[in-house]
Amino acid sequence: MVSRLRPAPEDIIWEPCAGAGDLISALVRKYPQLSIRASEIEPTAVAALEKLFLSNTNVEIKREDVLDVGTELFDDHHAKYDRVIANPPYGGWQEYDRRKELKERFPKLYVKETYSVFLYRAVQSLKRNGRLVFIIPDTFLWLHRHEYLRRYLFSNTRIEELALFPSRFFPGIHFGYSGLCIITLVNQRPDADCNVRVIHSIKDPSILMFLSNRDEQSGTFDEAIYSQEKILSNNQCALQISSKARHRHGSDSAGIKLGDVAAVVTGFYSGNDRHWLRVSSDAVRGAKNYLRVEPKKIAVMSGEMSAPLNGIAGERCFIPIVKGGASHFIKPSAWYVDWSREAVSAYKRKGRNPARFQNANFYFRQGIAVPMVASSTLTAALLNHRLFDQGIVGVFPNDERLLKYILAFLNTRLATELLREINPTANNSANYLKRLPLPLPKEEDLHEIDVLVDTVIDERASQRHPMENVRARIETVICRIWNHGQSEEPTLTLNIPAGESSHKAMATGETGTDETFSASR
Repeated sequence: MVSRLRPAPEDIIWEPCAGAGDLISALVRKYPQLSIRASEIEPTAVAALEKLFLSNTNVEIKREDVLDVGTELFDDHHAKYDRVIANPPYGGWQEYDRRKELKERFPKLYVKETYSVFLYRAVQSLKRNGRLVFIIPDTFLWLHRHEYLRRYLFSNTRIEELALFPSRFFPGIHFGYSGLCIITLVNQRPDADCNVRVIHSIKDPSILMFLSNRDEQSGTFDEAIYSQEKILSNNQCALQISSKARHRHGSDSAGIKLGDVAAVVTGFYSGNDRHWLRVSSDAVRGAKNYLRVEPKKIAVMSGEMSAPLNGIAGERCFIPIVKGGASHFIKPSAWYVDWSREAVSAYKRKGRNPARFQNANFYFRQGIAVPMVASSTLTAALLNHRLFDQGIVGVFPNDERLLKYILAFLNTRLATELLREINPTANNSANYLKRLPLPLPKEEDLHEIDVLVDTVIDERASQRHPMENVRARIETVICRIWNHGQSEEPTLTLNIPAGESSHKAMATGETGTDETFSASR
């Protein structure tokens, strides 16, 4: 980080969240003449910093909240600093009052993760042509909630380098939801020729040291150069690192996305699963502290019956609900939810209610269940007219002929690679699934896929391991369709009834979360 900052002797440096002073110590060792302002809000940390730099008159320690709009740092509306360097706090819990306060100050930013606000404020503090180096989670490059921050950065600064690497490089830290990124930028308005160097697939922490010493030949990493103007034109201004899938299967874009041919929505939440849900067996994963369902209370459901959106009368009122967990093609019913009229009335109760009766027009329809929490590979299973909970993204093709084709595609390695290119973080939210490229197949390809999927489903239903050659054949056919779909007009004509557009369906209230934070700074 110090090597990327490249300070001059006369520069004034700012560290907006100094913490234990590690970055400042590194700067002082290499550039003892620099003038440095170290800001920190935590009193204990401030006292430790004052003690650490007691003999260094070039380091000014200030106890201050740099996210406060009224702070003296920004009172004169003039940027003060030639260089800014920081490791801001991330992943920690923000109290609701603090979150509300930050949202009022920075209405366009995603303030649940304050690292984005620190970065935004730090850029504002830079002098013209000033340089900034931050280490932050890489989620800001992809998640839709950070779109405003991305557009601000790529429109107003020249981003020189993004170095992406696993969080485990830091002892005792491993984020389940992201890696880390060292961003280096210059406060200049970018022109059409500005390129961003992206260093990724770094295998070992020592590679960062090689790079800091400009020993580019040492170690193992991948490098790509992207036009900053091109990144701005991407969907939601998200960085899209060209994956192996793109290289193997053609163009960087497909005209048709999953969200164009299917509704992609999140599901139901009871508000209190321990009270309302039952489990089929104690052997089911996560079944601890849940009661077992009595077989005589399980409702008999079929695709022909009307969707019981107001509940079921009588004793047989527990219905199957599909929860998260990886499963290819089919998923046995293991969980049941109380769907009595009294229970449904409680789920729909107006006012403060933890239950979410969302996207109800998709309940009990045939569709595809994709777990929200990502596993090593993307998986999808038929819903078979069951309810699906908020840990599931439901995919409902507008034309039922595409059901098995989409099901097959979502179970391929290709789909996993393409989705991780769109969003490399931990969750498969609806917002990312609907952006998956999905070329339409030809009639003969569609028929072949239907036969192969039926074979796999029969094998799974018979509790036999699906034949690997069938799964391999599905992969082959899907890749062939994906290749052809980039350059050829499909022969399939979709039957999409009026009013069934996926965009209208998605406007009904998708509320799935996109980030799961479990680690602190």
